[in-house]
Amino acid sequence: MPTDTAGTEKSCGGVPPLRGAQAGDAKDVLGVGQVLRSVLPAAGGSFIEFYEFGIFSYMSAEITGNFFAGGHGGSMGTWASFAVTFAFRPFGGAFFGWLADHFGRKPAMQLTIALMLSTTLLQGFLPSFYCCGEDWGWFGLVAMLVLRVVQGLSAGGELSTAAVYITEISPHDRLGLNLSWISLAGAFGSWSVASFVVFLCQTAFTEEQMLLWGWRIPYLTTIFPGIAVLFARRFLDETPAFENLMKAKAEQRTSQSLEQGSSGELRVDGGMLSDLLTNHKLALLVGSGGTAIFGVLSFVPSLYGAQFIRKDHNLPANVVTFSELMNYAIPALCAPAVGMLVDLWGAGRVYTLGVFLGGVVVQAPVLYWWAHVQDGQAILSMFIGQALLGLCLALQTSVFLWVVELFPVHVRATGVSVAYNIGVGVCGGVGPFISDAGNRVIDPKGLISAPAAYTALFGVLSLAACLGSRWLSHKGVMRVTHIRESPY
Repeated sequence: MPTDTAGTEKSCGGVPPLRGAQAGDAKDVLGVGQVLRSVLPAAGGSFIEFYEFGIFSYMSAEITGNFFAGGHGGSMGTWASFAVTFAFRPFGGAFFGWLADHFGRKPAMQLTIALMLSTTLLQGFLPSFYCCGEDWGWFGLVAMLVLRVVQGLSAGGELSTAAVYITEISPHDRLGLNLSWISLAGAFGSWSVASFVVFLCQTAFTEEQMLLWGWRIPYLTTIFPGIAVLFARRFLDETPAFENLMKAKAEQRTSQSLEQGSSGELRVDGGMLSDLLTNHKLALLVGSGGTAIFGVLSFVPSLYGAQFIRKDHNLPANVVTFSELMNYAIPALCAPAVGMLVDLWGAGRVYTLGVFLGGVVVQAPVLYWWAHVQDGQAILSMFIGQALLGLCLALQTSVFLWVVELFPVHVRATGVSVAYNIGVGVCGGVGPFISDAGNRVIDPKGLISAPAAYTALFGVLSLAACLGSRWLSHKGVMRVTHIRESPY
């Protein structure tokens, strides 16, 4: 199978490389109606993944009041528990990626959605220090951390496997458009729905009611979309690319068995991770560094930055949440247009532009404005800033095809899962915690605040990964397109 070199492909354990229709050319397999029926259940799983992250972030004040107030860690404890989920995502990505590459994309997606749904619902029933006293509070805190670890493990394999699945069943001229459903239904759409649900709760209930029991409602509402996605995924078919890969491996086993006889030892697969680390190190490095800004831009300026300005200017919680709704509604609504732009112009070009604008150009001035704005202009600056960040996030829809393209079919789910979860999960997930800690050392009113510096750092890193991979591809050192050579 493919290695990091652009010009050659070598087999994995003797399995011949898959090309053309043999590789599962979805253009000849599925019509538009069939693609949509398969795409929506696959993309819908990321709704549950990001919905949980969204409600935790939007209710960070309520989470702090219930589990981390009174000497139990404060806001840093809240954002540390947020980061815990992301710290475990690479491990979940490696496991579920291996599962998807070894047993199929469908069973991996069914398991991840079941785990994510159950852990999200259970968080809504936890006892806390605020409602149940010290002893039950400690039980609730420990249980929440355990649930968030399991959530991180399952989420680590969700979006990446879904992106691989959608890519492998889609016509090649509609890869960008079909993958945009992940943004519309999940990565951005779920944040919009989560912010709207939290906004309604914060508007309908008093601050005391939200602290006592209102924070549980958004968690419990997960059951409706969760059951729908779980049911719909039962009817998904396996991808042609994976089925053809298994057929090629079976034929190779039969061939070797005939040659070696029944007593000969046969080892077809030396391990997905081993193959990934041996033959696709550059793709893994580029994918991890390149996707980092997607996570950082999603979690740091718009979420942590918004909560920071809320405290600084004593803004109502529902106003801040509504501004965050707009921040994610813009990229969700723009996702199909960005997907069509990817199909017209190329994932590499669109994503590089998104990294440059979001990671390097726009975020630092917005965060500086938020840190220095006068009280009377705080709400206006909040909404304008969130709109600008939302437009930058819209271009990030191209990240899904950009990272999937880096890996060949036999290690695709594992490679995408590990790279995506290191970049988005670790670099993005720990961003609010590091920003909160950094603001205790760096003056937020200075030239550059901790969240602005953190975002800029990964903006430059991801831009270097995007541009560097194109240069390495032109030099023949690595291959950046394993599915659609052009446009890129």
